[in-house]
Amino acid sequence: MTESNHLDGIAVFFDKAIKEIAKGNLSFKILDFGCGSGQLAGELKSLGYEAYGCDVFLDSKVESQNSFLKKIATEPYKIPFEDEAFDVVISTSVLEHAQNTRECFYEIARVLKSGGYALHLLPGKYYLPTEPHIYVPLVSWFWPRVPNWWLALWAILGFRNEFQKNYSWKKTYEINKSYCEKNLCYRSTKYYEELSTEVFGNFSWPMLFYINQASGGFCRLARKLPLKSILGKISRELRMGFLVARK
Repeated sequence: MTESNHLDGIAVFFDKAIKEIAKGNLSFKILDFGCGSGQLAGELKSLGYEAYGCDVFLDSKVESQNSFLKKIATEPYKIPFEDEAFDVVISTSVLEHAQNTRECFYEIARVLKSGGYALHLLPGKYYLPTEPHIYVPLVSWFWPRVPNWWLALWAILGFRNEFQKNYSWKKTYEINKSYCEKNLCYRSTKYYEELSTEVFGNFSWPMLFYINQASGGFCRLARKLPLKSILGKISRELRMGFLVARK
């Protein structure tokens, strides 16, 4: 699957989630939190939504060329939009990088309208078979204390992501060690439930909706099998979860 097709699938997923879970329509104003280069926000705009994006690492050139994208300030941390600006805030594989998770949730709540929804797709704490960014087994299980010897072992065994193909084991190990320390944040289901309750007063994991609507391989397989509620819980812990909170 190409990156464009992948984003098309995610945009369609969120379109359905907005309509079925948030009970919304095309008049809804949407924020893609952790938007990267803004492709998903662009896809949602093409579907008819008033969509915006924000990211800590947004490239200044991309921001200048796209008025619907804005960079998140970090000192102090603040989403660059007014209070109660959005009907829905979404994120896709972002929370596992946000070490300031509590700040993020409170900022998301600030920019949501009363009755608005936060919809998050995120990899589970116990993601298998390998951490989906550096391709090292069980990294999410160990985080935040990933053993150095573990990272070194898999680098020596030749495990590389697509950006590390020509790197030595030592350089790969050093990059992965830094990435684990600075760029990963694998929280448990319980943590997200407690934080969502603290910030929003509620949470849900509509995993049956995720199984029925998402385009990933696990979901395609699960749709052919019985006991989808159990498979949804397995996905939430070992693959991808879908977290929802209402303000």
